[in-house]
Amino acid sequence: MNQTHEQPLHNSTDHRKFQEFLEEFVPRVEGKSVQLNKACWLLETTGLADAADLKAALDIELKMLFNHPGTYQRLLEWDQEASDPIDKRQLNVLIRSFKQNQIPKELLAKISQKEAHLAQSYAQFRPMIDGKKVTENQIREILKKAKDPIQRKKAWEASKEVGGELAPMILELVELRNQAARALAYPDYFQMQLALQEIDSTWLLHIFDELSLKSDKAYEKLVKEIQKEQKKHFQTDELGPWSWSDPFCQEDPLNNQALDQLVQNIDIIQASETFYQKMGIDVGGILAHSDLYEREGKNQHAFCLNIDRKKDIRTLNNVQSSMKWLETVLHELGHGIYELGFDETLPWLLREPPHMLSTEAMALLAGRQAYRSESLAELVVSSSPELRKEADKSLCRRQLVFSRWVLVMTAFESELYRDPKQDLNQLWWSLVEKYQKIACPNRSGKGDWAAKYHISLAPVYYFSYLLGEMFASSIQEMLYKVTGSRNLTNPQVGKILQTKLFSPGSSMSWVELARSVIGKDITPDAWVKEFAT
Repeated sequence: MNQTHEQPLHNSTDHRKFQEFLEEFVPRVEGKSVQLNKACWLLETTGLADAADLKAALDIELKMLFNHPGTYQRLLEWDQEASDPIDKRQLNVLIRSFKQNQIPKELLAKISQKEAHLAQSYAQFRPMIDGKKVTENQIREILKKAKDPIQRKKAWEASKEVGGELAPMILELVELRNQAARALAYPDYFQMQLALQEIDSTWLLHIFDELSLKSDKAYEKLVKEIQKEQKKHFQTDELGPWSWSDPFCQEDPLNNQALDQLVQNIDIIQASETFYQKMGIDVGGILAHSDLYEREGKNQHAFCLNIDRKKDIRTLNNVQSSMKWLETVLHELGHGIYELGFDETLPWLLREPPHMLSTEAMALLAGRQAYRSESLAELVVSSSPELRKEADKSLCRRQLVFSRWVLVMTAFESELYRDPKQDLNQLWWSLVEKYQKIACPNRSGKGDWAAKYHISLAPVYYFSYLLGEMFASSIQEMLYKVTGSRNLTNPQVGKILQTKLFSPGSSMSWVELARSVIGKDITPDAWVKEFAT
């Protein structure tokens, strides 16, 4: 990246003005971004109202830096003259950032405030079962272990309570987001977000249809297997979504309790750190900054946050002794090593993924190792070979099940923003039946769709997971050709990923990055070959 370019812009005056702009503007954005990320971390780890207010205020201040119409026009003019790839890419990032903020300041403020208060509500909410507050982990334990259908149904219904409570607020936010999209001449927020993420909506829907079609027979066969086991296990022919092992039926429901035996006597954090060490990557710094265990008021989900685009990278987890949490810790650290690996000579603006699908590919590839027999042999040295083989089968089931869940989410969000006044719960369950092939219980008048955190606070994001899974399988295919092994735990793999995937940051588009890493465009083929044949 340390190249000298004599005339990055055709017009030397324009080049000088652009460089002067970067020198003045980027430090302001960087400083405000760090403040916002720290406030976000405080909110998600405490759920405090003051933290929600602080996050909302800083979010507005950051967006205001990208709100100036005159600057936006100058960037468009500079873009016409730029020829240097790094200049062009910085302009691309800036133009997309400015464009999404060319809406009235009052509207930006309302959106930020609504998002912050929703984040606080999700962090603090605890549903009730038989008059007692329960956590998400406790609900998952019931759905994983309980055999009594009545107890399971109570837990499943409790997992939806947050949706009923927050749905009206989410719909207010959806309307505000649609107002913002229409102000920028987009039909709705879903279409705007795809465009600003450099995603062609026609291509996205086509590639999802292709994956759905090519994996349909494998999924139908799996559903029959799952239903047969559920009927046998619960001694009933009346199955509901509470027969699955998670609230959204997005995870493999078979043999989860048995597989958890693999991790009963290991330190998940230490095992994960050792795993990455064998790749030649030190995650000790990330773990030192992280918040790893469950407590009151804390966000019950998991994520990775790069505070400063330097070395302050943190993960939030709620670790318990389960395969789910081994996978989750590996996954979030996968995000972390991606962020650690950016070429430090890149400009600050380009020290980020070109699209979330590329960092998801790394995180998903890492999370898969919790279910790969070869990797488990190193993660859990004393593990049972029979259980490791069962984990391999579970990985295939998990991929098929999760792919259908992403199809539900993507189709729902598209319709949510197209027409938020329709019967959204009916829409939700019609998509569950179509893609997941799970019968809808009587949930008329409920807000089940709103129980999914991502719909309100990580909108138009879920499609990135499935694109990331496709990319991950293609990366796995490439690594196998180079190393002759499907195991990630060797330094050669770490070096390849560092050089090809992490280092470029956002110096190229996600399309160009994929071609550089795997030598072709992203398609479902490697994923279908790995999991659906």
